[in-house]
Amino acid sequence: MPNVSFIKVLADMMVASKQHKMPPKDSWQAPSDKESKDNYKKGVGDSNWGMGYPAADGVMTYFATQDMNKIHKEIADKMTKNYKDLISTLIDAVQFGFNMYKMLLGFQNLKINGPVAVGSKGCLKANGQFKNFYDMAPMHAKFMSYKNYPKWKDAVGKGVDKCLKNYVDGVTVPGFPWYPAFAAFPGPVAPPMPNVTWPLIACPSTGLADITTPNKLKKAMLDEFDSGLADKINDKFHETVMEAIATALSTGFLIWVSSSMINLVMGTGQIPTFNPPWVPVGPVVNGQNLPGMHLLT
Repeated sequence: MPNVSFIKVLADMMVASKQHKMPPKDSWQAPSDKESKDNYKKGVGDSNWGMGYPAADGVMTYFATQDMNKIHKEIADKMTKNYKDLISTLIDAVQFGFNMYKMLLGFQNLKINGPVAVGSKGCLKANGQFKNFYDMAPMHAKFMSYKNYPKWKDAVGKGVDKCLKNYVDGVTVPGFPWYPAFAAFPGPVAPPMPNVTWPLIACPSTGLADITTPNKLKKAMLDEFDSGLADKINDKFHETVMEAIATALSTGFLIWVSSSMINLVMGTGQIPTFNPPWVPVGPVVNGQNLPGMHLLT
């Protein structure tokens, strides 16, 4: 199975497109009358006005300043860098965790009759939990000294974990010809054979939208976000951050589901009609796949 790779510039573009103000709209208002404006400019110095300096060290800025005052620009650039690092770290942690988690995915309890395999909800299972691998991601260490980082980290981890579980639990195999040799096998028992390589996207899941739709991922993460911290964040900027992360993740998950191929699902079963020399071949009846982890590649 190919590793998932998230396109972080999509998150940057999402945050920048919202044009949140710096300073925040609800905590600062520019002077309105001429005398106040003049005093304001004198107070900070005319040399601090204009755009004669780089924005966010060449990085796409997340914030629109309330005015062209240099102090506001510097704050906007600093906050852009801080939030960009936060978003990048959380996305990298999801990528790290998922690329370990996906290796534990395998099919179970398939029913095989002739060449056809059928699996109901729950036939795809992971012998592990995404959140555990996500929490192990080494990139978290960069921010663990920050007081509120665990709250951001847990909101993303728990939200993604919930959506991934909905997808995996909802996968079905609706009757695919995975074992053509089982249509007429010359023996009393068909030995373990791998399935025909098959695209994962062809297996329907009631939870597919949970990992490929930004709004569902965003909602799942916001549902896990600490309400006390949310009340302290100006202009609901945490919602924009979660939307940005969800946009990058949903695009990456869609690419992963679309490009992954299923193989090495070992099927076997008995041929009850086998009765040589009168019936030298027969179909597998009520067969199954072998237990264990199977490679999706």
